[in-house]
Parts: sequence; C-alpha cells; structure tokens
Amino acid sequence: MSITISADDPRSIRAIEIAANADQWTRYRNQDGQPVYGVPSQSEPRRSYVVTPTSCDCPDFERNALAMTPSAETSELRACKHMLAVRLYRELVRAQQLQPRPTPSGLTTEPRRDHLRLVR
Repeated sequence: MSITISADDPRSIRAIEIAANADQWTRYRNQDGQPVYGVPSQSEPRRSYVVTPTSCDCPDFERNALAMTPSAETSELRACKHMLAVRLYRELVRAQQLQPRPTPSGLTTEPRRDHLRLVR
C-alpha cells in the first residue's frame, strides 16, 4: 500500500495529528477477523468513528463515497483523514516490526523499507 502525505494537503496534516494519538484508539477485529479501529473525532468530544484502511463511518467519507466510484485513480482521493491516519499507523507499526534484529553472530541485518518513501 502506498501512502502519500503532503504538507500542502490539510487532510494529510490532520491524519498525522490523528495518528500521533493512536494510543487513544480502540482496537478490535470485525467478524472476518480484520482489524478495526475506533478513532476519536477531532471536532466532537466523546465521538469515535469506526475506521479500517478502506472505510470509515465519518460524514466526510460517507459523502465522498457516495459521490465517487472506486477505482485505482480515486482511491486516495476518497480516503478521509481517519482512514489516512489508520493507514499511516499500520505502516509505522509494520516499519517498527521490520527493525534490524541481531543475528546469532551478533550482526544486524537491515530490512527493506521500500514501502515507506519520501515524495518531493
């Protein structure tokens, strides 16, 4: 999965802010065993949204999901800030899991990190 974060995109900036508070999220699995997150609303205290990497029950996503049909070109445009935050969080967790680990000989091996890229 590719995640594009742009300083020019307010939705990206908000997603980073939301992901920074991932320790406040509720985590559970749906009936299919897929991870689901309860992500607190930034604007409404005591409200959380049910979020996966591909869906959210926030008004922004529901409004955009109805207006656009899914395709490879529009999938990033359709993602709300909560979905972007979940995707970012999952990639960061994945990157932490790929941290170099000592081998029996005491050497460390560098994992490939081609799933995280800086776009300028």
